[in-house]
Amino acid sequence: MRNRRSHQKVLGAPPTDLSPDALKQWQQVQGSAVSYHRRIAAQVGASHADDVLAKALAKWHGHLRRNGPVKEPRSYFATICNNEGKDHLAAITRLAEQYIEDGDTSLEDEAQRIHIHKSDTAAVENADQAARALKVLKAELSPRELAAWVMFKMYDIDCVTIAKQTQTTPAAVRQTIKRARDKLENPLVQKKLRAWELAPE
Repeated sequence: MRNRRSHQKVLGAPPTDLSPDALKQWQQVQGSAVSYHRRIAAQVGASHADDVLAKALAKWHGHLRRNGPVKEPRSYFATICNNEGKDHLAAITRLAEQYIEDGDTSLEDEAQRIHIHKSDTAAVENADQAARALKVLKAELSPRELAAWVMFKMYDIDCVTIAKQTQTTPAAVRQTIKRARDKLENPLVQKKLRAWELAPE
């Protein structure tokens, strides 16, 4: 999980540029931040919830600053969160597809707050490993299947969400991930990947 309060680096805590009524609505929404974070995590996955929430709060702040209070702040902000979640997943899908097409595109976009899921290894090593595995998988999987594998492996997105983004079914996504995993676990492929320092000893 990243820092769900990262928007405060820009906006302050609380923002000082809002009218008194707008500030009340900001604080009202902030009081339910945990609930919104849960909703967003259900939509985009826990690995991306902080980034989406930060983008939604920045958009909410901008609206309050420009237009003042709204009629139903909680439902208004829930709509912002939903839209930001959809946009975030669409942007991840585009990055995955571009990465598969040319292999040189970055899997991360700092401006859109899109990051690959970080494990024990550094981001560069993860991206490098993905590139090597893609060389093996391109012969076996369609571009759509490859996109599903990248989204699952690199972005930590669940099969149901990937299915919605790639216009297929969760069962098809699970089958794709299984095919990719089986291919990468093939002893001959493992030997090649070990030569590339990808597979574990």
